[in-house]
Amino acid sequence: MSDAKIAFREVGEGPLVVLLHGYAGSVLHWDPVVDVLKKNFRVVVPNLIHLYSGKELWTFSKQIDLFAEFLKTHFPDQSVHLTGISYGGALAWGVGLKYPELVSKTAFINPMPPDPVSSFKIPIIKSIFRLPLNLQTLYLILRTPMGRFFLKRAAEVFRMERADLWERVDGLHGRKLLFVCHVINKFAFILKNENWSLWKSRLESWTHQSLLIYDQHDPLFEPKTYDHFQELIGCDCTLQLMDAGHIAIQTQGVEIANSITEFFETGHLHKKSA
Repeated sequence: MSDAKIAFREVGEGPLVVLLHGYAGSVLHWDPVVDVLKKNFRVVVPNLIHLYSGKELWTFSKQIDLFAEFLKTHFPDQSVHLTGISYGGALAWGVGLKYPELVSKTAFINPMPPDPVSSFKIPIIKSIFRLPLNLQTLYLILRTPMGRFFLKRAAEVFRMERADLWERVDGLHGRKLLFVCHVINKFAFILKNENWSLWKSRLESWTHQSLLIYDQHDPLFEPKTYDHFQELIGCDCTLQLMDAGHIAIQTQGVEIANSITEFFETGHLHKKSA
């Protein structure tokens, strides 16, 4: 894949802010945030669907290299404010670690931590991703009552991420079910083919100014996941959300955008909860 396959939306003027959506997500999910940020920043929202879940099976490390090439190509000799939600948050810390010269300040929204499977809150989701999976076995599993329960629980977490993907999970079959299998299988490949311990040790030397925005009751991760991530990167600038869910930019986008604006402009945040 060349960098040209990462299309992007761009609005506004000012310091450059790049927003990274979640795995199998959409640039449209950032709209409530973009509407606020574009008043003060040049906002770029890449469409990462080919990077996350295209035809090729790319590891997390490979995706970081490809996205770094995208930044170098389209924004040469610049450092950007990088913001990511969920898996996009992981991509943000990965780029910040491996290519620190490309990144200025960072903001993380319910970010995926290193070795995320161990932090998953929902037992059936944790169990499925610990299995040795391929497309055929996954297709068979998802047709069982256990597989349907897994899809139902995943839908409760990610419904806003891809409503067209998760709605009516009980009626999934044939091509639609096979598409869901491809999405899940690629994510399983990413989770299993990375040295997460190495990334965790690297994060201990994190140097970028960072804002961590999180919901302590995020339905995807264990309650202390974000506390541990905060300690890992030495981040003292946080915003705790209430009842925002995992895809928090859809439920509290304006509040998140106002906090990001304040942090990127001043390096501080006065409000600690929302």
